[in-house]
Amino acid sequence: MKQKLLDFLSSYGLMIIGCLLIFIASASLKTNHYPLLKFPESAPITAPAQAREGGDITPKELPMSRPVVPLPKDKTEFTDNLTAVSVYAVDDFTDTVLYAKNSLAVRPLASITKLVSMLTLADLPMQWNSTTTIQGSDCDSSSHQVEVGEEYTLDDLWNVALVASSNGAVKALVRASGILPENFVILMNRKAQELGLTSATFAEPTGLDSANAASAEDTARLLREALKYEKIRQAAGTAEYYAQPLNEAKAKRMWSTNWLLTNWIPNKFDKENIAGKTGYIIDSGYNFAVYLEDEKKHAIRIVVLGADSNESRFSEARDLAEWIFGHYLWPDDEGYDELAE
Repeated sequence: MKQKLLDFLSSYGLMIIGCLLIFIASASLKTNHYPLLKFPESAPITAPAQAREGGDITPKELPMSRPVVPLPKDKTEFTDNLTAVSVYAVDDFTDTVLYAKNSLAVRPLASITKLVSMLTLADLPMQWNSTTTIQGSDCDSSSHQVEVGEEYTLDDLWNVALVASSNGAVKALVRASGILPENFVILMNRKAQELGLTSATFAEPTGLDSANAASAEDTARLLREALKYEKIRQAAGTAEYYAQPLNEAKAKRMWSTNWLLTNWIPNKFDKENIAGKTGYIIDSGYNFAVYLEDEKKHAIRIVVLGADSNESRFSEARDLAEWIFGHYLWPDDEGYDELAE
C-alpha cells in the first residue's frame, strides 16, 4: 500500500513540475524576439496639416452631408380648392413627398388599372408583331376605338390600350396572350405584390370593376414602375396615335385621354416630358396619374383620385405642379445651399 502511494505521488508530481516549467517558460517569452507572436499594429495617427501647423480645424473643412431632396422655399401652403378625394405628389428622383391629401385612402382606380395589365403582359412571351382579330367578347359599350372584325398587330393594340385607354384593346391582348382571364388577374395581383403596392387589388384587366383599387401613394409608385418600361412610357406620352386595321385601308386616328398632353387643358409643360394615365367609372370619379418635368428637368409625379369632373382632374394636377415647382428648390437651384444649411 505504501509503495502504491509513493508511485502515485511520483507520477503526478512529475506532471505538476512539467506544467510549472511550461508556465514559467511562456511567461518569460518576449514577443519582439518572436515575430509570429506579435499583435497587429495600427499606423500612427497623423494630424491634419492645419493642426500640425498649429491652426484650428473649422467645421467647413470637414466633409459635409447635404440633403439632395427638394426643399420648400418658405412655409407657404397650397391653398387652391381641390375637388379630388385623394391627392399625392412626390419628387420622382427621391420620392420626397411634396403634397398629400387623404393619400392612404383606397380608391377605385378605373383605367389606371391598365398600367398593371400592361406590366403583366410585358412579362409574358408575347409576339408583338403577330396579329389578332377583334372579337365580340373583346368589346363592350365603351370599346368604340376598336370594332369587331378589325385585325391589328398586338403592338398596335398596345398603343391603342394606353393612348386611347381602350378596354377592347386590353381584352384582345389578354386573349392573345393565351392565358385565361381569371389566371391573368392572378398574375396582375402578383405583379402588384412584387412592386410593393400593399393597398392594391385587382379583379379584371380594364378597370371597369370598382374592385380594382389602390391608394394614391401606391398609385404613384405604380406610375414610377410602369414608366421604367420604355414601351409603356412611350405610349403614355403620346398625344395622338393612328392605329391601322390590317384589313382596312384607312387608319383610325386616336387622341390621348390625357388632356395635358393634347393641351386641351392649357399648360406650360413640355409635351415631351409628360406621361400619364387616366381613369373613370362612376364609383371612382375622375382619376389621373401623371409624370411632369419643369424647364430644369426637375421631375415629379402627381396622382389625383376622385375629382368631380373630367377637366378638374387635369387642372388640379396642373395647378399643383405649378405651385410645387414655384415653391420648392432642387439641389441645382440657386439658393438651395442656404436652405440646406
